[in-house]
Amino acid sequence: MAVRNGRVSSELVIRRRMWPSLLAHHPHSLITARRSTAPPDPPPTAPPPPPPPVIDEAAQRRAREIEQELQLARDIQQGLLLEAAPHLPGWEVTAISLPARDLGGDLYNFLPLADGRHGIMIGDVSGKGLPAALRMAVARTVFRHEARRNADPATTLAAVNRGVLSEIPHGMVTMLYLQLEPRSGVICCANAGHTFPLIVTDELRELEVSGLPLGVDDESEYTELSAAIAPGESLLLYTDGLVEAEAPDGQILGFERLAALVMAQPQRKPRALAGALVHEVRSWTNGVLSDDVTMVILRRRLLDLTAEIRSVIADVVGSDRLELLWDTLFAGDVPADAEAWRELLPHLQAPAQAMLGRGLARELIQQIRLTLDDYRKVA
Repeated sequence: MAVRNGRVSSELVIRRRMWPSLLAHHPHSLITARRSTAPPDPPPTAPPPPPPPVIDEAAQRRAREIEQELQLARDIQQGLLLEAAPHLPGWEVTAISLPARDLGGDLYNFLPLADGRHGIMIGDVSGKGLPAALRMAVARTVFRHEARRNADPATTLAAVNRGVLSEIPHGMVTMLYLQLEPRSGVICCANAGHTFPLIVTDELRELEVSGLPLGVDDESEYTELSAAIAPGESLLLYTDGLVEAEAPDGQILGFERLAALVMAQPQRKPRALAGALVHEVRSWTNGVLSDDVTMVILRRRLLDLTAEIRSVIADVVGSDRLELLWDTLFAGDVPADAEAWRELLPHLQAPAQAMLGRGLARELIQQIRLTLDDYRKVA
């Protein structure tokens, strides 16, 4: 029953009483006759199938060429990033970048400097995909050109900012640049709008140094902050894609979860820490990244060689198996220095393999060997 402005329409009531249907005014016999004499309606016919799509061989060939070109670009980009990771005596270094698309806009770079110092940069270019990748390549080139002048981080970022404004007029870049003195563990850093670096000890400490992103103002100036990384401590550099990783329901990972994940790693060694963070990000996002995720993690090795090798064993086999493996391998006779360790190393292969299996034993021996090489170079 129709209602208009809260009232039942009397007009519609009268109409429905007079003509309840379109056939109500016909005689009943006529309706019956038509029902009996009319032929049944034919069953509906299915629509003809659509014609097969026209195969454009030229378009398919071009699509394959584009895919091959993208794969080549991915390989070149990953090669640039992987090539940059150095081996620093006395330090463990791990760097990883996960692009949200075929190509990423995050970047990092390591550069040897004068007086034994080492430059370390991490950055994030605005945008995604191919345009961001092109800006990333230009920003990396500008940075390497300016960093080779061996100026301090603040002066270097100011020069890179001018170069970015000249070469990438419609793009913005966040960049953190620090210089490390490996023997003392002292770092000096400047920041152009990037996430703060984290020093990982028994607690997390942010190095709060700020500045405008590159490509905003050609007169931007940057400040510096210095800190010391003690033996056993780590330094975590990361892009905002890590803390802003988005779950399917829209919830972001957040800094608090990042801090909890970092502190949950007992040894907090770069390789294990990076693996745990990558696993969490992929689980959190169901494998679908909304932004590139990049991390650079450095850890200063312990001064005591025996303590460092114990940490290596715990990292490879787990803390719960450390004591049993340690007692089995050394039986109270622990080598005194790096050379004694190197002489003993070939004899550890068989008992380690008997306890751990071939693959894990090989990994353990390799990690101990790398540690011994570091201590020999530092000594």
